[in-house]
Amino acid sequence: MNRKRMLQIFVIFVSISILVACSNNANSSDSSNNKPNSTEETVTLTFWHHYSSASPEEKTLTEKLIPEFEKQNPKIKVNAVAFPWDELHKKIQIGGSGGDLPDIARLDIIWVPEFEKQGLLQPMDEKFADFDEITAGLLSGPVSTGVVNGHHYGLPLNTNTKIMFWNQEMFTTSGVEKAPVTTDEFFAALEKIQGSFKDSWAFGEPALQGWNILPWIWSNGGDVLSPDNTTAEGYFNSPNTVDIISKLKEAYVAGSISGFKPGGVPVTEGHAKNSYAMMAEGPWAFAQFDSQFPDFKAMTAPFPAGSAGSIQVLGGEDLGIFSKDHAEQSWEFVKFMVSEAAQVEMGKVGQIPVNLDAINHSEITAIEYFTPFLAQLKTSKARPTVATWPQIDVVISESMEKIFLTDADIKSELDSAVERIDDLLK
Repeated sequence: MNRKRMLQIFVIFVSISILVACSNNANSSDSSNNKPNSTEETVTLTFWHHYSSASPEEKTLTEKLIPEFEKQNPKIKVNAVAFPWDELHKKIQIGGSGGDLPDIARLDIIWVPEFEKQGLLQPMDEKFADFDEITAGLLSGPVSTGVVNGHHYGLPLNTNTKIMFWNQEMFTTSGVEKAPVTTDEFFAALEKIQGSFKDSWAFGEPALQGWNILPWIWSNGGDVLSPDNTTAEGYFNSPNTVDIISKLKEAYVAGSISGFKPGGVPVTEGHAKNSYAMMAEGPWAFAQFDSQFPDFKAMTAPFPAGSAGSIQVLGGEDLGIFSKDHAEQSWEFVKFMVSEAAQVEMGKVGQIPVNLDAINHSEITAIEYFTPFLAQLKTSKARPTVATWPQIDVVISESMEKIFLTDADIKSELDSAVERIDDLLK
C-alpha cells in the first residue's frame, strides 16, 4: 500500500471517529436534558381526609402544616381533599376496584384491616428503613391499631377515647356525692339519680354499636372475639357478657338510660341542659360545650371499673399509604404529620397527639381537658383488627337493639349473634 493510500485511510478513520464522538455527545446531551430525573421532578401527592370543611383542624392542615411541609420539601406538593367520614370510606372502597386512589389517606382505625385485605395499603414496616425509629416516639396503643397479620399498614395520626362526664347539679340534687368509681357504684347511682328526676335520665348513651357497648363488656371481663380473632363463641355470649348486658337492660327498662332511640334528646346537649346526669364521651364534647354551652362546667372521671378494670375503647385515625409510585414521598409526609411540631399544632385544635414529645410539650400540657383522656388511654383497648369488623359491628348493633327494644332473651340473642359473627370471620 502506497503512502498516499495510507494517508487517505487515516483521514477517513479520524473523520469517522470525530463523527461518532460528536454523535455520542449529542445523544448524551439530549438524554440529560429530556429524560425525567426523579431527584429534580416536583411530585404532587394527593391526601384524602375527613376533617370537616372549614373546621379548625382543616384550617391548621391547609394553612399551617402543608405549607410548612412543602417549605421543608420543595420537590413535594400536597393536594388535600376533604370528604365526609362515610363518603371517604365508600370512595376508597370504589377506588380500590377502579384504580382511583389517593397517595395517602386519613383512615378511621377500623378501616385499616379492610383495606389491607384488599391489597390497597403499603406495609410500612417492610418498606421504610426508619419505620421502627419513627414508631419508637409514638404511643404504643395507637401504633397497634395499624397492625394487621403482623405488619403495620397504618401509622397513628391522632388518638382518642372516652371518659365519664357527670353533671354536678343533678348529682347534688340526687344526693350523690361523686362520680362512680366502679360499675357497682354506677348502677347504684343510676337508681338514686333516677328517683330524683321524672323528665331526665341518669345516663345517656347515643348508640348501641361496638364503640358504645364494648367498654362495658371489656370492663366486666367479657369480649366479642377470641384473642386470635377466630371466633365469637364463648366470648360474645359468655357469662360475663350476659351479666353486664342484663344489668344495662334492667337500667334501661327502669328508665335510667336513654339516648339511643330515634328522636331522643341528643346526649351531649342533654348533659349540659340537665337531661342526662352522666354520659361517656370523647374530647369533642368539650368543643361542643365551649361553643354552645360556655357557662356549663363539665365534670369528668374515669370510666367505671368492673372486675377487669376500667377499659374504654380506643379511637382515632391512622395514616395509610396507597401509593406505589410515590411511596417514599408519601412516607416523608406521614413522618412530618406525626412529628412533634405537627402534632402540637393539631393538638392545639383538639386532636390528642400520639407523638410522645408532643404530649409533654408545654402547649399541650396546658390543655387541661386532655389530662383525663390521656390517663384513660393507658387502659383503653382497640377494636379487633379484622377486615370484617364493620359488618361485625352491624351484628352487634342489631343484637343490642333487639335486646334493649324488644323482649328478646339476652342469651339467645347473643348466641344468634355469635353464629352470624363466626360466619363473617370465615
